[in-house]
Amino acid sequence: MKFYKRNAIAAGLLFLVSAFLGMYFGMNFDSRFPAEFNDHYMISHGDAMMRAAHTHGMPFALYNLLLAFVIPYMGFSDKLKAWMSWSGILMILMPVALFLRGVTYPATTFDSTGFIGAFFFLLVSALLVIGSFKPKTSDN
Repeated sequence: MKFYKRNAIAAGLLFLVSAFLGMYFGMNFDSRFPAEFNDHYMISHGDAMMRAAHTHGMPFALYNLLLAFVIPYMGFSDKLKAWMSWSGILMILMPVALFLRGVTYPATTFDSTGFIGAFFFLLVSALLVIGSFKPKTSDN
């Protein structure tokens, strides 16, 4: 069985970055979001985008870890499996774009980058569905 190491490495790196981003927001929550209105913290749009990068990064990392183990069992050619693997890595552009959008708010420079990552997420999801109905037929 071929293990898709690049997806596992991408997952590990994204887990680390997302976890540190989440810890940063958790440790600095009261100092970064001091305004309170009706028991709700009021945060800026930029901070909300950076928090969205954390909440999207963790499941995308888990998705890549899943791909590392599942891709070898898909009934696709090696070329299509490689495309699926790289598409899984490129979907990480979405949480990266959310973070960069939050840092540069109100600029909309990285909006299209987020949509590219979302496109690859949809592509990988569609390939997973198709590949699950087309099981692997040989041990190659």
